Amino acid sequence: MRAIRVLSAVAAFFALQRAARSGPGPDGREILDLDPGWRFFGGEESRAPEVGFDDASWQRVDLPHTWNALDGQDGGGDYRRGPGWYRRHLSLDASLAGRRLYLQFDGASLMADVYVNGVHLGTHRGGFARFRFDATAVLRPGADNVLAVRVDNGHLGIPPTAADFTFFGGLYRDVSLVSTDPVQISAMDHGSPGVFIDQVGVAPGSARILVRAELENHGALPRDVDVHVTVTDDAGGGVRRPACPEQSFRTHLEAGAAIEVSKTLGIEHPRLWNGRADPHLYAVRVELHPVAANGAPGALSDAVEQPLGLRTYSVDPLRGFILNGRYLDLHGFNRHQDWPDKGWAISDSEEAEDFSLLMDVGSTAVRVSHYQQSQSWYSRCDGAGLVAWAEIPFVDGALPTPEFLENAKQQLRELIRQNYNHPAICFWGVGNETSGPDADGVIAALAGVVRAEDPSRLSTYASDHEASDTKNWHTDVVAFNKYFGWYRGAIADFAPWLDATKAAYPQARFGMSEYGAGASIVQHAQDPAQPEARGRFHPEEYQCLYHEGYWAALRTRPYVWAKFIWCLHDFASDGRDEGDHPGRNDKGLVTYDRKVMKDAYYFYKANWSEAAVLHITSSRFNDRRDPVTSVKVYSNATQVELEVDGKPIGTLSDAAGTRVFEWRGVRLAPGENRIAARARIGGRDESDSCVWTLSGP
Repeated sequence: MRAIRVLSAVAAFFALQRAARSGPGPDGREILDLDPGWRFFGGEESRAPEVGFDDASWQRVDLPHTWNALDGQDGGGDYRRGPGWYRRHLSLDASLAGRRLYLQFDGASLMADVYVNGVHLGTHRGGFARFRFDATAVLRPGADNVLAVRVDNGHLGIPPTAADFTFFGGLYRDVSLVSTDPVQISAMDHGSPGVFIDQVGVAPGSARILVRAELENHGALPRDVDVHVTVTDDAGGGVRRPACPEQSFRTHLEAGAAIEVSKTLGIEHPRLWNGRADPHLYAVRVELHPVAANGAPGALSDAVEQPLGLRTYSVDPLRGFILNGRYLDLHGFNRHQDWPDKGWAISDSEEAEDFSLLMDVGSTAVRVSHYQQSQSWYSRCDGAGLVAWAEIPFVDGALPTPEFLENAKQQLRELIRQNYNHPAICFWGVGNETSGPDADGVIAALAGVVRAEDPSRLSTYASDHEASDTKNWHTDVVAFNKYFGWYRGAIADFAPWLDATKAAYPQARFGMSEYGAGASIVQHAQDPAQPEARGRFHPEEYQCLYHEGYWAALRTRPYVWAKFIWCLHDFASDGRDEGDHPGRNDKGLVTYDRKVMKDAYYFYKANWSEAAVLHITSSRFNDRRDPVTSVKVYSNATQVELEVDGKPIGTLSDAAGTRVFEWRGVRLAPGENRIAARARIGGRDESDSCVWTLSGP
């Protein structure tokens, strides 16, 4: 068993937090929402931690907040990087006296120094993980308190040193005050909830789990504590039923002590977490009841509840990803967390909209790139059945310093411990497109951290190197970022590369972590040539050709264990100047504002989704100059009929299963031409139409 550690604050703690963000919770914990009422100053101010400092001239803000919401997306590569200060007053109820008080930050980019009443609590380096500071000794219940936080998104010598996305500075996720009893499930191990669940045996007839928790006694006297561990299942109507007998035992905690306890539980005839087909979740709950002085059972002092999704999985060199003994084609997108005019400081509803896009198109998996994202994101994956690849922000250059390596390890431990119990996560990513002479050693060291922290999951790496590069082969599995037909080569080069790589490394387990091409919904071309990747003209039609070619290669090669498109939506990369908008990477299949799904989105929806799809491509290409054109339709129908101005053009079938129907040599008349497609899908009539206008030269 590993050395003492407080275990992972994941879905259950997140659920407890949501249920009690503004008051006492039912489990011995209180969580106070600290998002409203901050003052912000963009720059350096050495007096900011002082209790009596006058911040009246500072900007009023509520969290989440970033100071780069606008300049981080407008191009030029000149968005402000450096320090910013946040301050707020906090009046605490006197009833909190005697309790443990922790300040919790769900995301501060990229480094935070936290002060309470002028006292420096500590520094957290890393912009994406949750972290906590113990503020018990400095917060004053029954009085006013001053919180001051210095956040810095400058060049700090920690991952990420550079990347093709904007590093939005600020307190861009929630901040809370967590209050616990002195006898508690520990809150101070890398921001985790204090409970790990190991699946030690899962089979159709029975399953065994090992539940581990770290307990702490911050009181002045030793205590005996009754520990109750339960597993419950959803019985419907908001009622939960026991999935196995409760396990209870008594343990002893000396004053000031921390111990790890564990208990094995068995579940008969388990219902497995089976991806989107059946994302079934149990709940594991650990309760602490300190024994009364007379030896009688005591009241509840603390409890943590975590999700449990029972499953087995593996990656086979020939068969690809195997979930619960059956092949599952892992396909989906990479996802960034920023929105226009908000950067990373987004709301729950905006995150939910991103997730709904993944589900709508028919994704079975998501690569959560290139950094740890919110706890709610991984919880959504659990509940919806999306297999997740979670990773740390080791992107681009590796610095040759001990501090860089140690911080990369820290961020990886935070990622793992905070998310250990999410059944959706099957892969821990240790890096993406790294460079420099030290990168190889950093990747090897991080792969070792994964094996030490969580041997039940697979480590992975996203490589843009040649297959022979040693950086590819430290992790359990690997995936490649390939852009034939965009940055170099041609679309037709992709399938031969897959075959050649497999032939050279027949036992390698490799997938596709990125592939994609840029597209503008206001730029169009008939039969487009390959555009300049860094140019200003990215016609939407070329993105379609690119993805048709790539998916034709991928759908017939199951050994490619994952297929992740770059990217779900356009996103901010302030140094870019290409396509129709500076400061933006336009490889998304959805526009940055999430208002328009590009044509290629419907190509994948036709291939992946069970919903009826009938979509005429190039519908936005309505100003035509050539009277002879092609009409292309994406659909999961077996046959599609086409009409132009009410005149039948013909019916096409999809015997090859490409989901692409294309009529060539269609003649347009001067003026407006109404294009209409019809099909019968799942017993229902479906249609789509658009108007193209043929103008003179």
